[in-house]
Amino acid sequence: MKKAISVCALCLIFSSFFVFNRNNFTDLVQEKLQNYSTNEWPEKVYVQTDKPYYSIEDNIWFSAYLVNGITHTKSSKSSVLYVELINDKDSILDKKKLFINDISAAGDFKIGKDWVAGKYMLRAYTNYMRNSDSIHFFQKEIPILALDKKEEPDSLEYKKASQDFTIPEKPDLNFYPEGGYLVENVMNKVAIKIKNDIYNKISLTGNIIDSDNNLVSKFSTLDFGLGLFFLKPLPNKTYYAIVDVNGSEYKYPLPKTLTQGYVLSVNNKGSYLIIDIKSTTPKGLAGTYLVAHQRGEMLFNKLEAENKNNYSLKLPTTELRDGVLHLTLFNPEGNPVCERLVFVDNPKNKATVEIKKDKEFLGTREKISLKLNTKDNAGNNLPSHLSMSVRDLNSFPYNNRSENIKTWLLLNSDLRGEVKDPGYFFTNDNSLKMQYLLDLVMMTNGWSRFTWQSLLYSEKRPYKYPVEKGITISGTTKFLRSPYTATSTETRLTFLGNPITQEPSKKSDSEGKFSFGPFVFYDSIQTIVEARLTNFKSTEDKDRNVLILMDQNTPSPKVSRKNVFKSNINSESQIANFLKMSKYISDINLEYDQQRQKLEEITIIARKKTEESERQKEMDSRARYGTPSNRLDVESDVTLSGQSVFNLLMRFPGINVFGNTISIRGGGEPKILLDDFEIDTEFLTTLYANEVSFINVYKGADAAMFSNAGSGVIAIYSKTGNGRFSRNVKRKAGIINFAAQGFYTAREFYSPDPINGFEAAINADVRTTLYWEPEIRITEQQQTKEISFFTCDMKSDYIIEVEGVSDSGIPLHQISTFSVQ
Repeated sequence: MKKAISVCALCLIFSSFFVFNRNNFTDLVQEKLQNYSTNEWPEKVYVQTDKPYYSIEDNIWFSAYLVNGITHTKSSKSSVLYVELINDKDSILDKKKLFINDISAAGDFKIGKDWVAGKYMLRAYTNYMRNSDSIHFFQKEIPILALDKKEEPDSLEYKKASQDFTIPEKPDLNFYPEGGYLVENVMNKVAIKIKNDIYNKISLTGNIIDSDNNLVSKFSTLDFGLGLFFLKPLPNKTYYAIVDVNGSEYKYPLPKTLTQGYVLSVNNKGSYLIIDIKSTTPKGLAGTYLVAHQRGEMLFNKLEAENKNNYSLKLPTTELRDGVLHLTLFNPEGNPVCERLVFVDNPKNKATVEIKKDKEFLGTREKISLKLNTKDNAGNNLPSHLSMSVRDLNSFPYNNRSENIKTWLLLNSDLRGEVKDPGYFFTNDNSLKMQYLLDLVMMTNGWSRFTWQSLLYSEKRPYKYPVEKGITISGTTKFLRSPYTATSTETRLTFLGNPITQEPSKKSDSEGKFSFGPFVFYDSIQTIVEARLTNFKSTEDKDRNVLILMDQNTPSPKVSRKNVFKSNINSESQIANFLKMSKYISDINLEYDQQRQKLEEITIIARKKTEESERQKEMDSRARYGTPSNRLDVESDVTLSGQSVFNLLMRFPGINVFGNTISIRGGGEPKILLDDFEIDTEFLTTLYANEVSFINVYKGADAAMFSNAGSGVIAIYSKTGNGRFSRNVKRKAGIINFAAQGFYTAREFYSPDPINGFEAAINADVRTTLYWEPEIRITEQQQTKEISFFTCDMKSDYIIEVEGVSDSGIPLHQISTFSVQ
């Protein structure tokens, strides 16, 4: 009797220990997911460009969106976004630093005339995103095509490769048992994926046989090389897939079968999920733990206490966000043994962008007016941030299977592996076939954001790359005399702007580190940092014996080509149409430039062609605002040495100089830049020709890319490059003077007005991007946004493409068309 009582007591102790451990584990999972969704959530970036590919000397216009990676609402973490343009040799050619005040920010890149054709890449990320894998950066392929097809590299010959396709000898066939494993004596659902691109459109049939050559199942693939079959493995059997291609038979072993294990199966009914859990282990499902989360936010969890072999659940989806839902079954030891992804497509989340046009058919140079608004599924106003591109359909045929903001935020950004033609799954045709294929996509791709092992058991470490809210100016203070060690000093920062502002002084720490900010300012601003060993009231020279070392910008991350948006260039005729139009535009612009040079009687001194070409390249590389209306190469003309800048400006046609007052004919005082830093006319009195390399003047349409420059722009470039305003120009004991680089200010897209604009009325107007609007705001107060612009001289069909995200986190994408006849 005593022995029996002891055994019962021991069982009770072990049972209590088991429950205690299970409760600890479930608490751990819930705690970690709660922390992830509340504090450690990721950020996502999406970038819309005005068109999918470009030509040499073209402009890339873009709008970048930064959101919370779980809710897709405004990110409360970063306010600083980096956007880079990278060539096919992984060199970063240009980089923009943007301030995200709300959800989006505008930007642009200028493609240089000396660039070579190739597959470039646009990359966008925040500093905080650098703490995780770079595959989560936004990366988009940007093909740049040469106008001379002879210069086109092999890498851009898209069509020839597709036309010469032949069926591969052996398909790359892969098998994905639902939940992860094949288990004996249980009916298993197995997805198939063929990775050869040719099988995206070619159906393949095959048989499943056992080790005794008995036929046990059949399969066939549909679009994207996806297929499915059912199999109930028997003990002591192995299984194979047999396919026949061009008379050749190929045999593939199926994954090994478990004698005991777990099976997780899901049937997606749209408004709800049927989840079936089975076990063939001796303990059944007792102690197993089922977790459902969406992008890291816990939705459902169930700890099974009973010793049963199966159960079913019905999980409603009518209150969930759209996107990937993740189901995981943990065994009693806390190991994930089954996982399944499911895509939630909730009708309540449907939203539309209404694009109302005043006309469907227009003539050339005719005004078109649009009214944009966003509506939710119930027809209510939906506050949103949008961007819009209007482009020529002949040059850029629309592909409804290509990537857009909806496919990126809801699908590709959360999956391990590329989803081909993702736009197909977001068309209005919500057919059974589409739902079937989307479920196979879920079965053949894994969750990419975290692994359970790292989430549950990795130690939390300080972020190497902190969240950035603005521009931080930091550095180190050291003794100016031996032993030159770091020391704590009083530091002070002053901005020499208009007005001059000074930050309160602060002590650098014991390692000499100091930091000011975050600040928000644009372009660049002249800055002074001072340090004193004691305080700024001291007048003793020895208190200034401090060396100030400013921190450099963090280098860009290493370039990786994983997870890149692919271009939708897929036909030789498509490339030919675009290049033909681009060549036509280039010829017209060249003809106009030549006529303008004749009218303004600019004398060009002949030189050796090679020297002149190199000099022009050098000046063009520094002039980030494109081809000017007029240019004076001061450095190459020795006769100009010693003259004042005012004398140099008098050489330009249309510029009037009276004393220290400057105006451009037909306007007021122009904007004046020195090495891209805005200055006033008073500062020009300190400049002479021997300090100047060249001067660009932008008038009329050429000045439209500048903000607040209706009277034109005079851009002066010094012989020392940007040194006077971008590098350290003065370093003395206890003081350093430099130009702090601010956020990039996007150029304005130039849209000619042939009615009110003189130059627009007389010049030819041909453009592949007819209009670009990077920031459109729909609010409760302004529910409709009215936009108008003029058509150009090209008679064609045009597509209006609007992308964006609502304040509530719903990604938006809409297209419309009109014709110019």
